[in-house]
Amino acid sequence: MSAMDPQRRRQLLEAVEHWLDSASEAEPPPTGIPADMETVLAPAPDLFSFLSQLTALTRETQLQGRATNRLHTELGGKLETMSEQIASLDASMRKMSEVRREARLEVVGELLDVRDRFVRGLEEAHRRLATLPAWFARFTQRPVLEAVIQGNLLARERLDEVLRRLDVQEIPCLGKPFDPTLMHATEVAQTTTAPPGTVLEVFRAGYTVGGRVLRFADVKVAADPSVSGVQKER
Repeated sequence: MSAMDPQRRRQLLEAVEHWLDSASEAEPPPTGIPADMETVLAPAPDLFSFLSQLTALTRETQLQGRATNRLHTELGGKLETMSEQIASLDASMRKMSEVRREARLEVVGELLDVRDRFVRGLEEAHRRLATLPAWFARFTQRPVLEAVIQGNLLARERLDEVLRRLDVQEIPCLGKPFDPTLMHATEVAQTTTAPPGTVLEVFRAGYTVGGRVLRFADVKVAADPSVSGVQKER
């Protein structure tokens, strides 16, 4: 190979030197972006750091999700337990209310039996007082019977007041049309003094409590005079 022309060699060296100088110069900014904006542009993120942060965030999200699920499960269990306790409390309250109602009805039944005894005692005292001869009753048993009647009347009035406070009402029967939902017809009699189906006599008073029948009334009812086989009332 022939030696390179010195002039040609010098030109090549100058070209390489010029290329090296131009490569070391800073790259001009892209078209359309001011030169002063280049300094405020953030450097490109490191891919490894970005993936690490993304992995950590994903892990934290998973942990929070699990914690939320555990909290939801615990709250669900607590709410279910609370609902069972409330249902049990409601059942206990209903049972207690039923027991109290039954006990109240039992007490009212005993009070009605006591009242029936007062009524029978008054009727017997009036009967005896009416059968005493006037001259004999004036000096002997009349004051005693009158005192018994007065005492029974006061006791019955006091008992009636207690029953009214307990919302116990006597069923009106005498002279009323017979009502099978409130009365028991223990005797039927033919009569011309009252329309058929009228209550002629009350053997035992009936009562309601709170609008419910506590005890049916035992009554005598007027029958149709044309029906045979029925006791006639004189």
